[in-house]
Amino acid sequence: MKEEDLHQSKDPASLQLWMTGLMRPEMSCTSCQDNVLLRPLHGRVWKMNSLSPEVALSRISPELRPLLCSVVRNGRVGLDSSSCLRITDLKSGCTSLVPGPCCDRFKLHIPYAGETLKWDIIFNAKDPELPPDFIFGEDADFQPEPSELPHLASWDAGKPECLLQLVKELLQQYHQYQCQRLRDSSRLLFEYDSLLEDPNYGRSMEIYAGLKNSWDTALDPGEDVALLSVSFEDAEATQVFPKLYLSPSIEHALGGSSALHIPAFPSGGCLIDYVPQVCQLLTNKVQYVIQGYHKRREYIAAFLSHFGMGVVEYDAVGFTKLTLLLMWKDFCFLVHVDLPLYFPRDQPTLTFQSIYHFTSSGQLYSQVQKSYPYSPRWDGNEMAKRAKAYFKSFIPQFQEGAFANGKL
Repeated sequence: MKEEDLHQSKDPASLQLWMTGLMRPEMSCTSCQDNVLLRPLHGRVWKMNSLSPEVALSRISPELRPLLCSVVRNGRVGLDSSSCLRITDLKSGCTSLVPGPCCDRFKLHIPYAGETLKWDIIFNAKDPELPPDFIFGEDADFQPEPSELPHLASWDAGKPECLLQLVKELLQQYHQYQCQRLRDSSRLLFEYDSLLEDPNYGRSMEIYAGLKNSWDTALDPGEDVALLSVSFEDAEATQVFPKLYLSPSIEHALGGSSALHIPAFPSGGCLIDYVPQVCQLLTNKVQYVIQGYHKRREYIAAFLSHFGMGVVEYDAVGFTKLTLLLMWKDFCFLVHVDLPLYFPRDQPTLTFQSIYHFTSSGQLYSQVQKSYPYSPRWDGNEMAKRAKAYFKSFIPQFQEGAFANGKL
């Protein structure tokens, strides 16, 4: 099973039944993809396409070739035994004065959990007895434990299978690394553990937890703009479909995509008449939002005046929230006031919350009130006075409910 991310890459908690690089930033050559010019640090340039295994091996330094022959010809790892390991992006760390073939670094493609891992392997052709360095793609967090890599600890370049065995040992640790990443998702961890306990499946799984997006994105990528698109389905304009597109900041300011509905294009109508209607609709909506902002600020100011030190916090930017800490006959409680975007047309929501009592789920006991004495025609001062009167009348009922249904 595999979950795709809602945006651009695989979700870090996806599980595939059937795992991507040890980051070495000091790598001494460039990393390029197939079909491009490769420019090693010392100047040797190769133009590489997808090579056959034999052609690729012919360009490897002769001292390293036996190691690569074993990988390319016998390299079947993991559950997908139908595909061999292959190498691409051959490069050389030698100067251009060294006669070829002298490639000593390459990218190893490993079929794994339905994915293809691309690991960079870096030898030193001038000292082929040394073990290679590895770069494991974008998995910089993957740090293998050297003590669990016997073929690295006792590296013997004279044994052709030494590199292949080292790759297999690294894959075992990579599998453990991906299993650890499943702990970010309790559900997927449960699914994995359940299969692991079954002897029929436990040994036949490969785990791939994907890559997590770590970049920041702009909340409003672009200028503020409203775009009206009108589609005429035929030359006679018998079917006309208008659609309004808003930039993210405007859409958010107006209350979301569902808050603004433009009128249908009238039968037999003309754009010269329709476009001004849409413009006026937008203008009215913007003015309404601006008025709502000023009304909310007036409302908050009135509550600050009437309740003074009882104000715990309030939204000083959009004036959409207010929290009060009040007491009635030694019973302390919170009142959360949520002001809607289209206030005062829409009534604020009051949430009463006991500071003593909890629900069975561990949350503070609360009651939400959406219907109470209210008129959009009142000014902020009148609303604060009416709210105070309502608090006094409602709190005995709320206190009774808290004691009856909440837990201390």
